[in-house]
Amino acid sequence: MLGILGLLLAVAAVIFLIWKNWHMSIVSLLGALIVIVFNQMDPVSAISESFMSGMSSFAGSWFLLFLLGSVFGKVMGDSGASVGIANSLLKLLGDRSVVLVVMITGLVLSYGGIGTFIIAFSLYPIAVALFQKADIPKKLIVATIMVCPVTVCMAMLPGSPSTQNLLPTTYFGTTAYAGAKIGIICSVIMFASAYIYLNWQIKKAKAKGEHFVPSQGEAVMDLQAAESGETPAVWKCYVPIVVLLAAMFGFQILFAMPSTFAVACAMTLAVLVGCFLYRDKLNAVSAINEGAASGLGALIATSSIMGFGNVVSASPAYEVVTNALVNLNVGPLGTALISINVIAAITGSSAGGLNIFLSSMGEYLLSTGLNTSMLHRVVCIASSGFDAMPHASGMVVCNQIAKTSQKDTYIHVFITCAIMPFCCAILACILGTAGII
Repeated sequence: MLGILGLLLAVAAVIFLIWKNWHMSIVSLLGALIVIVFNQMDPVSAISESFMSGMSSFAGSWFLLFLLGSVFGKVMGDSGASVGIANSLLKLLGDRSVVLVVMITGLVLSYGGIGTFIIAFSLYPIAVALFQKADIPKKLIVATIMVCPVTVCMAMLPGSPSTQNLLPTTYFGTTAYAGAKIGIICSVIMFASAYIYLNWQIKKAKAKGEHFVPSQGEAVMDLQAAESGETPAVWKCYVPIVVLLAAMFGFQILFAMPSTFAVACAMTLAVLVGCFLYRDKLNAVSAINEGAASGLGALIATSSIMGFGNVVSASPAYEVVTNALVNLNVGPLGTALISINVIAAITGSSAGGLNIFLSSMGEYLLSTGLNTSMLHRVVCIASSGFDAMPHASGMVVCNQIAKTSQKDTYIHVFITCAIMPFCCAILACILGTAGII
């Protein structure tokens, strides 16, 4: 019981300190120490093996992508290419389409196989230019950028290359397109709900007299720069993004390259193309150096929270909690819905919650005789709910990039990236039970 109390106190402490804008490395270490003390774990092995191994494993796996993603975003931002893209989109769709533009762009990039972290780096320069032009408060920018990559594309849309959509295939013998009807219905409802909510919040903010205010130390190029010729030609603005997407698919198809390395190679090529095209408007050395520093700072912060999650997963209390959850007597779908979300909320990881649940209960779900395609889509959508906690890696990264505070942004993230997808998971259970698969 003391160990479980420690888990709860650790998560509460992490959330509280994030709210107070403490650095994530300090927050993660303090949270880990609380878990260690209350669970009577050996502090030396817990820190050196669990915390540091979790941190170093994530940092090693994501080093290139964080580095290159941040550099790519910096090149696009400093050159004015992101402003050129934003200006052209607003001319085409109008000022009222800012949320729609950002959500669709995130949807396309995510469904194309680009990870959440890289989307945050790549999309932010465009999103912030759009928000400035439309005079939308920055407190809404994180939810707008993240909502499609961490809900619709991560778990709902059939065929998504996300880890969450591929994990169930190994347990149920299904494909990435399993439960297509459920997935499409939930995707449409999720997208529409988030779009309506965010636009409603924009109207409320403007009615209160709130405006766009750049973060401290942030210089955002005004969209008027596009009219005065300070940005690259419109076609040049789009070229690096087209190169990124085309090269990513090309490297995977032509050279059978793993997706992570394909994205890294494509990102490198896109950065080189950008530096060449924007050479008259960009200090390439400065952009690359500053982008690298920013990317590595975000990597350390995110890796730290992964170390905390590793300590939590290694604690005796965590095993007790997971065993109790997977043995709930509320039916297979109810058990999946509750267990995955509780585990994901504690660790701040949707993939972690889904993987732990399936490794414990995958065979049991199969033995129920329920349609495997339905099970695939239900557990997948369930993983996209309460993983979106303040200590979730995607939220940490996006706030780091945007230089925003969780205190300002999280309520909108919680509603769009936790409450709404959880409701969609309940809907998926209902649809699956009704035979709509």
